[in-house]
Amino acid sequence: MLMSTGVTQHTERDRLSVILAITLASAALFRFVELPNLVWGARRILGSPLQISFGGDWLLAPLMGGLVATGTFSLLREHPLYAQRERLLIFSLITPSLGTLLVALLLLQAASWPVWLATLIVGGIAIGALMHLNYRAFASNAPGYTAARTMLNIADYLIGFALTSIILREQERALLTGPAILMVIGLLACDLLSASGAAWPAVLLFGGIIAMLISEMGWVLGYWPISMWTAATMLTLALYLLSGLSYQYLLGRLTRRVLWEFGIVALLMFVLVLWIRP
Repeated sequence: MLMSTGVTQHTERDRLSVILAITLASAALFRFVELPNLVWGARRILGSPLQISFGGDWLLAPLMGGLVATGTFSLLREHPLYAQRERLLIFSLITPSLGTLLVALLLLQAASWPVWLATLIVGGIAIGALMHLNYRAFASNAPGYTAARTMLNIADYLIGFALTSIILREQERALLTGPAILMVIGLLACDLLSASGAAWPAVLLFGGIIAMLISEMGWVLGYWPISMWTAATMLTLALYLLSGLSYQYLLGRLTRRVLWEFGIVALLMFVLVLWIRP
């Protein structure tokens, strides 16, 4: 048994090192190679100005995300408890992929070489940690499942806050911020709810409803005279409240006491955010 565990850990480290090496090498390559830009002309749709610019650098985000998603897929397919998984494999790809997307966006915004290099190193460590946590939390009876799942939940909220902050920075493009927040929040909600072990149609239904509600909230917040940090904090708080209540409902544990607990915590955090106004 000990030998089997050691072999499994060794295989995981080997695969992780290969995936990270390829991903980070691709990011470094884009730092040196300049690709042409494509700009789609400015238009006004539903009163919102819309101009989309596709630079060669922006290919970095889907490239890194795709590499990590496929690498995580191959890693989890070799998990010793693969047959005992309780949710679709695709849900386990969400957090590493969105985490990689965040790292890619930060790399694109790095203003200097030291900042870019620090972001690459820290981002590589974060991506590797997310993949490792997904491996540990792949099956509920796996060793260290509870701790790994808790860390993944925290990572989901942090990633949601960071990505919505970046999206809300472009407040004049409400036609884009709404769908972007819808996709990000929807994916995160599905990852959080799928940990309940509920059937995937129920997870998609509740995740879609949560995404729709929060994206509409984000659309409205885009017109408020508040900072993007305050707006992103409020959206993350809404994700915590709605996903937490939905999670308890899917487990059949939604009681009046649970409603009061989540409601009080959400209200206190909401008041705190409005008072501090980051």
